[in-house]
Amino acid sequence: MSTQLSLLNNNTGLNEKRIRYFYAIMQVGSMRQAADQLDVEQSVISRQIQQLEIDLGVSLFERKANRLVPTEAAWLMMTHVKERFAQEEALIYALSELNEARRGRVHLVSGEGFVPYLVNNVLTKFYAQRPNVDFALILLSMNELVRHIVEDKAHIGLAYIANLPPEIEVLAEKHEPVCVICAKDHPLANLPQPISLRETLPYSVAIMPSGYGFRQMVDAAELHEKIKFKRGLITNSVRALKHFAASGLGISFMRQDDALSEEMADKLVALRTTCPILESAKAQLIIHKGRLLPAAALELIDVLINSKIFQKTED
Repeated sequence: MSTQLSLLNNNTGLNEKRIRYFYAIMQVGSMRQAADQLDVEQSVISRQIQQLEIDLGVSLFERKANRLVPTEAAWLMMTHVKERFAQEEALIYALSELNEARRGRVHLVSGEGFVPYLVNNVLTKFYAQRPNVDFALILLSMNELVRHIVEDKAHIGLAYIANLPPEIEVLAEKHEPVCVICAKDHPLANLPQPISLRETLPYSVAIMPSGYGFRQMVDAAELHEKIKFKRGLITNSVRALKHFAASGLGISFMRQDDALSEEMADKLVALRTTCPILESAKAQLIIHKGRLLPAAALELIDVLINSKIFQKTED
């Protein structure tokens, strides 16, 4: 009898407890750690996983020395389980909205540069529509941001210069070149635009750490132009990058909107460059492909798509 027929005749489908145990093992990497996390005996988890393998008719783990190595079947099972959990989450929140127990939940991950406009404009409009929403905004590096979306730890991501895997769906994007940022009285500010990156080499550069979109773009620009910038400051704070440039200590790299927002607008200039790498940058609105999202998240997506962040403007 096939596995499918066996499950159908059983009338119970996959055992929920066994699925939870399997998911815990895949998350932490070992049966012992999963047992500690779930506060059950390791022997209990071992028996349940063996029974799950019998139910499915496949081996989920290869036991090598003291390690459990997931099989190809385990990774297929993990994809199913993650989709199932995401669908359950969306269903729970949809049902709770119908019962008016709560109005919805939205978890947005973003880079720091988007924050001023997000808080002052997007969320103002969104909260006017959904005043009781449970909203979370977490600032992450681009690598972490993409990982949170892929692992369904967040509903929506605002990405900039991100390397996107096939699991990601781009809902909207906008051309947003990386500019050279400097003080208004800096020598570079008097040069005709676009400027060459070789003209920036005498000056110290403030950059993000590895893993951030700006840093990846600057590193790629160095390789493309066959140059090496003089590192002056490494920080994960966009505000610190702006202060470094505004104080005359050197230059930095970011979007024009990042540089010319808030208190630095009258102290900084954003200079376009001749570098095709920096000119190709995009801001992107991303989700996990195929994931069912709660109503509140879909409404926020609509607000974001129609906001200045993704409205097309002339370059």
